[in-house]
Amino acid sequence: MIVFVISKEGKPLMPTRRFGKVRRLLREGQAKVVCRNPFTIQLLYETTHYTQPVRVGINPGNVMGLAVVVDNKQGGKVVEKCEIRFRNDIPKLLLQRREYRRFRRYRKTPYRKPRFLNRRRPDGWLSPSVRARFEHIIRWIENLTRFLPNPEVIIKINRFDPQKLENPNISGEEYQKGNLYGYANVLEYLLVREKGKCQLCGKGYGGSGNGWQIHHIVPKRQGGTDRPDNLALLHRKCHEKIHLNPKLLSKLKKPRFYKEAAYLNSFRIQLMEKLKKMFGNRVRFTYGYVIKLQRRKLGLSKSHVNNAIAMTSFDNPRDMNTLTVIKQVRKKKRSLHEANPRKGRVRPNTEARRNPKNTKQVRTRDGRLWCLWDKVKIAGQIGFISGFTGNGYAYIQDIEGNYIRLAGKNYKQIPLRQAILIRRNNNWVERVIAA
Repeated sequence: MIVFVISKEGKPLMPTRRFGKVRRLLREGQAKVVCRNPFTIQLLYETTHYTQPVRVGINPGNVMGLAVVVDNKQGGKVVEKCEIRFRNDIPKLLLQRREYRRFRRYRKTPYRKPRFLNRRRPDGWLSPSVRARFEHIIRWIENLTRFLPNPEVIIKINRFDPQKLENPNISGEEYQKGNLYGYANVLEYLLVREKGKCQLCGKGYGGSGNGWQIHHIVPKRQGGTDRPDNLALLHRKCHEKIHLNPKLLSKLKKPRFYKEAAYLNSFRIQLMEKLKKMFGNRVRFTYGYVIKLQRRKLGLSKSHVNNAIAMTSFDNPRDMNTLTVIKQVRKKKRSLHEANPRKGRVRPNTEARRNPKNTKQVRTRDGRLWCLWDKVKIAGQIGFISGFTGNGYAYIQDIEGNYIRLAGKNYKQIPLRQAILIRRNNNWVERVIAA
């Protein structure tokens, strides 16, 4: 990430990537650190307040692209570009928490009276997963712009029509007629769609002993839906083969999902109103087709970050050769109680103690403290601690989620005594990679 700079009077100055000079100013006492996230220094000597126009391009989504471009009278210069990857497991964890809560109530208070209509949703209510995404987007925009001198913010705001994405020519009453319109049930629709043939073996009806089964291509626990395009028509024997060998799912046609479109549609208005309050007339909204034309004009490939660069509308922005990847992670694991109490315990787990593998920090025999998602260096590689084994060993992953292994070893456990701590992280990990 770039280093933000403010003057002695507290006014934002131009950010810098001259990290050597920043270290020298801090070492000589000519500057001090005022914020670590984002990293910001304040100069302790008088300086001019000359600044250049700054534009910030924002491409929201499951992966948000951000780009800071400075107008230096030569067509623009990209001084920072980053890719922020949000978590997508919040709905699953909320469902798990609800199951735990209900099972606990069943065990503890079996005669508790059922309650309903005891919660009211306020105006502008968003579901927990959507609200978390909305708040994180606002937070990162604030972090990136609060130490910039009067930035102009350009953000993509699209209103998605999932039915038009499926059928560009849809209009009028056709919106009221879904895929199942005119069919008695889902099975009848699938029989007509597949022309009475199994999607795995390609054969017709197999008789009463090998009748039809409907299978979810993407399971519900992984975000799959009951939409017909996520349902496969299979023989009973083919259905059993898929359950025995899930690799056969690759032979089925993968459905199209519009989860991200639904996310952005749900908080699009709130996001626009919030940004108008934050930046006033310094915020500008754009659309996907405009970005596409500008990206083609610049000769950029399609990506979240390149979209953010294109929307700044500079004719020939000088790009960087590095990209900052920021990834949201889960800091804790829910193991305070068990959904299904295990049998054969020496004594009941009445205190609900955590398993040593699920703890968020450990202290090794040499006295060093290690926490989840610490950034470490091991065998010349940079990674993050994703879990502990309870005996001084840990699992270490790179920013892409791949496990780091020691040379010549097949197992994933790495002794912490060989790791070098770089920095501690909270719920976000950061890595600079080659663009």
